Amino acid sequence: MKTKAAVLYEIGAPLVIEELELEGPKANEVLVKYTASGICHSDYSFRYGVIKSAIPSVLGHEGAGIVEEVGSGVTDLKPGDHVIASLTPACGNCLFCLERKPFMCVEMGKVIWQGCLPDGTTRLKNAKGQAIGQLVGVGTFSERAVIPAGNAIKVDHNAPLDTVCLIGCGVTTGVGAALNTVKINPGDSCAVIGCGGVGLSIIQGARIAGATMIIAIDPVPQKRELALKLGATHAIDPKAVNPVKEVRALARGGVHFAFEALGLKATIEQAWSMARATGTAVIVGVPSMDTEIELPVLGFFGEKHFKGSAYGTSVPSKDIPKFVDLFMKGDLKLDAMITNRIRLEDVNDAFDAMSRGEGARSVIMYN
Repeated sequence: MKTKAAVLYEIGAPLVIEELELEGPKANEVLVKYTASGICHSDYSFRYGVIKSAIPSVLGHEGAGIVEEVGSGVTDLKPGDHVIASLTPACGNCLFCLERKPFMCVEMGKVIWQGCLPDGTTRLKNAKGQAIGQLVGVGTFSERAVIPAGNAIKVDHNAPLDTVCLIGCGVTTGVGAALNTVKINPGDSCAVIGCGGVGLSIIQGARIAGATMIIAIDPVPQKRELALKLGATHAIDPKAVNPVKEVRALARGGVHFAFEALGLKATIEQAWSMARATGTAVIVGVPSMDTEIELPVLGFFGEKHFKGSAYGTSVPSKDIPKFVDLFMKGDLKLDAMITNRIRLEDVNDAFDAMSRGEGARSVIMYN
């Protein structure tokens, strides 16, 4: 069958919109017709080589759609099911999956770095017969994709797929960081560095957990305004003031939890400095793989903690439906995070806007 997709052929180059040939699902795979896909900052990182993955490849990893066909061995899904594509294949057999830590599934390395399915092959070819990979095994910048069954999480038929698609990556990563990676108690204080899709999701997770002080830090006025609408109690422009001093002054010595959602050396180190004694710095943003950080060791003697968060420490089969329920109840506000709804052909313009720091999320809409 044919599918229109956005393909990255060269690091840093614009994506090429073209028609690809798509092979049907094999064992433990499903064919999904995507309804929509968010454009995550990680897609930008893959495009520019900050995060490495094999090319050529269909980018996109924040999608939702409807199952059209299932391969042999798939028993939990059927045609017509509404699904959100998660980041982890959740193979169910590796050490981490057996320990209920599918966010660390060993198959993730293959689908991320090699851009293929867990069996090491791809299901896409271009008009020249060249094999085309798909990012994180899901390739949501395509009208259709064959993905591992473990990546397809069934959700409520009533949930609008063109909105809950954000739960595939940014929301689960951010809300999960606040609700799963650490335990925020009612009355705790938090700081969030970076108010893109992931940072705004952290803010919402902190609000849902009961934090009473949530400090949003971002240089873009529109993002600070949106952060305040979604649950932040304070907003700081890091270009106007020293953000570490401001946070420590507002929180009387530092916050219980400082979340970093940009993946930059400087802001990771700032998060450590924003956390109070016995507090925790949580690194959610994905830095360049060669990044090294420097931390003053004295903080460890104040029993400060430094913690990474992988995909919000989430179990997709449990957490993604839970986050959909929070959205349906009105506790998780996703529509406000969507800045633009665009055609697949406009994906390069959306990347340009992202490079300028504009907006929170653009969503590709498929017919």
